Amino acid sequence: MATNMIAESAPTQAEFCPEGTAAKVWEALHANPAASITTIAEAAGVSRPTATKALAGFAEAGRAVRTPGGRTDKGRALPDTWASVPSVTQANADAPVSPEINAEALDTPDVPTDTPTTSDVPDAAAQDDSGVPDDTSATTPAMSIQDAMRILEQEADRRAIAEVELARAQAEEEARRQQAAEALAKARMIEDSRRALTDLLNAVTTTYAALLADDETAFTTGLEAIYAGTTDVRKAARITQAKTNGSTATWGSSRGDRNAPRPLRPDVLTHLIKHPDLAFTANEIAKVLKRSSGAVANALDTLAKNGEAELVSERPNRFRVAKPEDA
Repeated sequence: MATNMIAESAPTQAEFCPEGTAAKVWEALHANPAASITTIAEAAGVSRPTATKALAGFAEAGRAVRTPGGRTDKGRALPDTWASVPSVTQANADAPVSPEINAEALDTPDVPTDTPTTSDVPDAAAQDDSGVPDDTSATTPAMSIQDAMRILEQEADRRAIAEVELARAQAEEEARRQQAAEALAKARMIEDSRRALTDLLNAVTTTYAALLADDETAFTTGLEAIYAGTTDVRKAARITQAKTNGSTATWGSSRGDRNAPRPLRPDVLTHLIKHPDLAFTANEIAKVLKRSSGAVANALDTLAKNGEAELVSERPNRFRVAKPEDA
């Protein structure tokens, strides 16, 4: 009698046939052993939460087991893997068949308590249309809060390192461009200087030949060319005329030309001559000449004393060029 009971219960233990989407997950689990939830969900053609819920139901029924993924050498979290638990029938089929069967062992009424029975399988009425027990408390979350916080910390560290690397690369690129610009400017200066010196050498040679030939006209023209050539050389070399400091001559930069003092009274008088019928204040002339109003006012006073300009009105003082009959 005991033999018949075991024979009848064995097929029931071996049978595990989920329905609906759970059946797809069960087939994908068999086809992809030791796979992650993402892989199983893609193979079953379902969403990841649906696959997670189905796998949790399989684990509760003793038909699936989850293995923690652990971490890599760099501390990166690996996904957990899932595998199906072989059924009793499949385990018996894989085991070698003994030629002798002990009849007394079949009459043993004791049944292992850890063997799943039909009572362990959830009732169909307690399942939803996916074939998995409607127990959301058994669903294992895909990622814990600790894992999420750890990922955020790792991402923050990675971003900080990336920003440092990008800043370093940008600084190196700017330095390289600066060096390239300086090298190009130097090459351009050398080329311009060589051309200017060549033209100057040609002018000196021509002028020297005119001197030997006693050609006064050619000699005068050559001197003008030499003077212009020296100016071109200074511009090409980005230097100004030599400045004498005691017994030592130094060369200044081209910026010195902008700040070099120049006579102001001729410019003020020229402006008045251009507008003989108008009278100007010092501020008005200063804006045109881009000089200080105080310096222009002093120049106007001097021109008035010399009879080259005349004061037309006061408060503010307005000047105009002196007319010939008033001179």
